[in-house]
Amino acid sequence: MTRRLPNFSALRAFEAAARHENFSRAAAELQLTHGAISHQVRGLEEELGRQLFVRHGRQVKITHDGLQFAQFLGKAFADIAAATDAMRAASISQRLTIVSLPSFAAHWLTPRLGRFIELHPEIEVVLQSSARQELARDAVAVGLRLGRGNERGLELLRLMAAPPAADDYYLATPPGAATLPQVLAFRRWLLEEVEAFQRQQR
Repeated sequence: MTRRLPNFSALRAFEAAARHENFSRAAAELQLTHGAISHQVRGLEEELGRQLFVRHGRQVKITHDGLQFAQFLGKAFADIAAATDAMRAASISQRLTIVSLPSFAAHWLTPRLGRFIELHPEIEVVLQSSARQELARDAVAVGLRLGRGNERGLELLRLMAAPPAADDYYLATPPGAATLPQVLAFRRWLLEEVEAFQRQQR
């Protein structure tokens, strides 16, 4: 059965007004006008059929019904905030950002990357093609580069030769990222793909 809930903006306005016991401070918090808060609260009172505030000019005092309702709303909003924070943290923790040389991304990585995504649907993969790599500064999880580069403090893993270039391809990981679960999963998968590719070339 669908529940009929009051307007969410009205609930926010009331909860802030109840917490401050002041419409002006609630308006400042929500970046609304005093009149908008008063209008939202009045509409909520009409919908609920209960008086939530006693008004004396611009002075307001919360009623017993209003106080009880505000306590329930405060807990509900706290739960929503906690659930939102958890979802954001989970999203960030499961994101893998890869920056690769455009040529390596186009000719080698991209045709194979779908297999990694199928194996790890819980990981959000973001692939960036760029010859410029400053992994630590850009907060990039891993980089696929030609040569060791000049950036300090990176963990470098040789992948394979890059003929006709005189250098090799490397997996570069900035400090602190090497132990992330999504980086470890990508590293294992990448080494398996490189090994399979090299067997085909023999």
